[in-house]
Parts: sequence; structure tokens; C-alpha cells
Amino acid sequence: MLLVLVQTCGALGSEPERLFKVVPQRGFPAVESVTLYQTRNSKREKVADVTAFEKPTQLPSAGPFEVWVRCKGGTAVKALDALSVKEGATHELKLGELFGTVEVFGDNLPRAEKIVLTDPRDPGPGEKNHVAVQVATAYRVELCVPPGVYAVWVVPANGGRAQRVEDNVRVQAGRSVRVGD
Repeated sequence: MLLVLVQTCGALGSEPERLFKVVPQRGFPAVESVTLYQTRNSKREKVADVTAFEKPTQLPSAGPFEVWVRCKGGTAVKALDALSVKEGATHELKLGELFGTVEVFGDNLPRAEKIVLTDPRDPGPGEKNHVAVQVATAYRVELCVPPGVYAVWVVPANGGRAQRVEDNVRVQAGRSVRVGD
């Protein structure tokens, strides 16, 4: 009786390899996490939460995925709307190509409870239809945002009404802008 064993590379019937790797940029603020969501049957599900950026992360399917990035000291910002990754491929998320930063110096501004970046047409914190793009709780924090034009608001720590301190701050990918310097 002859017994022949056949070994195959990889498991038969397993999911094909699709990888996602975060590539931090030198000089870019520290990133706390990158979260991927997928919508299935009208339900939005978290499929990956990447906090260690040394190794690629295996994705459960080809996508499409929403990709959200949370920089240290800020809120999560959408980086990509519909990321799809082909079988056998690795998608590298290069943060410097997707975001710029805004740093607000508060030397001549009131003591702040929070600093808020909004669309220039936004009515401001505390108003109806207000939508914050990025928020920090202190001055001199680099706020990660997609390229575009923003208004900068300061919400005073004394509970007063929010003040617009800058109207048209232009942010470019991979660049840092200083306000109130």
C-alpha cells in the first residue's frame, strides 16, 4: 500500500490575499488609527481597525471600503470613499498624499475649549447645520484635513460664543499651514 501525501501552498477555498498598508509620512502628525468600513445589505460594518502600521493588514473582501483616519489629538476624517483592492494586491495608503495639516497658534486668541475647522460657509459651532471637519482641544495641535479651503473657529473656554478667527485657510496635501503665528 502506497500512501501519497500531497501538500499545497495555501489553504484551498480560502479567501484570496488582499492587503492594506498605511505608509506614514515623515513630519506628518502621529496617526492613532485607520478604520475601514464596508456597507453590506444597507448596514455599515467595521471590517478593520489598523493601529500598528509596520505590517500590512489582511482585508476580508475586495471592497469597496470607506477609509477613515484619526490623527493624534483630532477626530476621524474620511480619507477614501470607495477603496477596492484586487486579489493578490496590496494597497498602500500614503497619508502625505491625502492630507495636509493646520496648526493654530493661540498667542493672540482667547483661551480655547476647542478649535474647530469647518467649510468656509459653515455657520459655526453651536449653530444649526454646523458640521465640523476637524476638532482639537488645545492650540498647537496639528489638525489633519483633506486638501481644501477651511474656516478656523475658536470656542472660548469661558462658555462664550464661538469666534471665526480665519476665513479662508488653503490646505494642500503633504503641506502644513500655520494660523495665528
